Amino acid sequence: MNVPGTWLERVRSATTDLECDLVLADGPDLLIHRNGKAALLAAETGDQPVVVKVLLDDSPFWQAKFAQEITAYRVFEEHPPPVPAPRLVTADPDAAVLVMTRLLGTPISHDRYPDDLSVEQVGALLEAADDLRTWSAPAGAFPVVWNYPDRFTRYRAYQILNERDQAALNVLAKAAGPMRLAHGDLLPGNVLSAPGAGLSGVLDWEFAGLFLPGLDAAVLWLLLGRIPTVRQRIEQLVGDEPIAQAGFWCNVSTICTRELRTHREIPAGPVRAERLAYLTRTWADVRGRVGALADDLAGELS
Repeated sequence: MNVPGTWLERVRSATTDLECDLVLADGPDLLIHRNGKAALLAAETGDQPVVVKVLLDDSPFWQAKFAQEITAYRVFEEHPPPVPAPRLVTADPDAAVLVMTRLLGTPISHDRYPDDLSVEQVGALLEAADDLRTWSAPAGAFPVVWNYPDRFTRYRAYQILNERDQAALNVLAKAAGPMRLAHGDLLPGNVLSAPGAGLSGVLDWEFAGLFLPGLDAAVLWLLLGRIPTVRQRIEQLVGDEPIAQAGFWCNVSTICTRELRTHREIPAGPVRAERLAYLTRTWADVRGRVGALADDLAGELS
């Protein structure tokens, strides 16, 4: 991938090759959001407000995810997801620039673990997870994202899982049935809401693909766990069927142990300490539920 110059220079250079008449916003209105991975810029093409996404991280991992997001938007042209999503306008993969329509609303929270969301914001997140459970697309349109048994082996090596945990999770993965499409990264910052309108958009589809059932609900169960009643509402959404339970709790475990590993690697500080304490408490509860569910299911699978 050829990405010379600063991110803004790349956008300006790419506009000469993109298949649209792109006009960037002026001054402070230009930059919508920026992190270490990407920058989002405001622009217009004709009378259509658009967002220009520029990849900042040139590692092979994020290059592949950027390409996957472009592929997702192309699939959406004929097989849209059951939630509002941007439409692809054009893209220049060589310059790592993606142009998509701009949706109404603002991200629900840029905090990965928010604890002060409004009733309307929580409702928008749960609506997104519930709607995404019905999503389907042609075979081969999206990849299988996780090899669950392989992940369990790796997290056993990290000493986050023990032998009983690994065995129980393999039972759940086997009982969960076929893979299902999911957004894959349903963070509060990737969901838009508009006053009075609730859910208005879901962004960042680079992790979209096939997972065990219940992945998007499992993400919210973990990240919103400090907000009263949210976990109970998500568990009601998942339902009591053994296949749904197996997929959901397998995903909760996979996400929780992943978060434990990544937070152990960030610099020491109050945020790290608070989140590690929360994740440690949560995992202690989850592993007990997983073990009990695996014991119930083991007989049915034998």
